[in-house]
Amino acid sequence: MAIFRNRDRDRSPAEEPLYAGLPGLYAADPGELAAEVFIRLFAPDQKPHHRPEAALGVLQRLGGVDEVPAIIVRGTMATPRAKYSLDPLYVQCVLLWERGLVAGRLSRGSEAYHHLVLLPRGLQALGSADPAAALRRAVQPPLV
Repeated sequence: MAIFRNRDRDRSPAEEPLYAGLPGLYAADPGELAAEVFIRLFAPDQKPHHRPEAALGVLQRLGGVDEVPAIIVRGTMATPRAKYSLDPLYVQCVLLWERGLVAGRLSRGSEAYHHLVLLPRGLQALGSADPAAALRRAVQPPLV
């Protein structure tokens, strides 16, 4: 059962998904996914602050996910946060951005104020000759 429907597709030209749904997003190379999300989030306007929901929307579009399946939390369907399925991918991207010093999380005082912040190194990567390659190098997790 799906409890979240993507309404953004009605408002903007559809971008061809890079990944095949949720399974494709989960199977993606973490560094590549983090770079793709970063570019789509920060590059269009280089706005230095974004709400977490914007990054979740980017993930959703990259996977071509029109509906996010409901999950069960403590025995009940999770309706307040329908995007739980994307949260692990979101956190993975943010942790890689922070590791590469390209973006970070900012929380001030209240639960309602959470932002993703573009850092100087991220701005430099976006201004480079090949932003995607620069970001992949910055966020690529170490080989184990």
